[in-house]
Amino acid sequence: MLLPFSDRSKDWERHGSALRKKAGVSDAKRLDPWKLAPKFGLTVVDGWEAVSWSNENDRHQLIVKDKYGWSGGILPRALPDGSFLCILNPTHSARRNKITLMEEIAHAHLGHKPSGLICISDGLQVRDYNKAQEHEAYGVGAAALIPWVTLFPALNAGRSINELAETFEVTPDLIQYRIKITGEFRIYQARQRRMGTIRMAPKA
Repeated sequence: MLLPFSDRSKDWERHGSALRKKAGVSDAKRLDPWKLAPKFGLTVVDGWEAVSWSNENDRHQLIVKDKYGWSGGILPRALPDGSFLCILNPTHSARRNKITLMEEIAHAHLGHKPSGLICISDGLQVRDYNKAQEHEAYGVGAAALIPWVTLFPALNAGRSINELAETFEVTPDLIQYRIKITGEFRIYQARQRRMGTIRMAPKA
């Protein structure tokens, strides 16, 4: 198995590969988290519909005042079929929601237990922030959406961040994250310099 350069990304890559196998998609295919979610007991509901369940003040808080403060949440009470409702921020783009949902799937795959629950609306609770768990789940989710075995050759060939974002149907920010977290930034710089352009600043 082809693994990234950075040590912390190697385990994430293995988990990402396991999630792709669970989804039944090859490395050459896009992974659709909405199709994978039910295999981990998650029922994804329309974000606008879910927000409408709350009162007017909470709706305003969720989609206006604090729309950048949350990405998704899972209702802690199971449905009759045993699954759990997953709600994604409806003000975020579909591509942003894609990694948010993939992160929730990764939490389930990794067996993460919430360190606490925070109520952000009537009945809507989200995980308290656990830095280590969040980093791991995000890294695994990103690896599942953008596998190293296809990312590395594309970057080595001089493909740009925006081109890769279109290929994988994710945000440019997520591609940039993968380049940095896998230890490929210097290679990316060199290939883009050869192409005559640098499209990403180094991490401060």
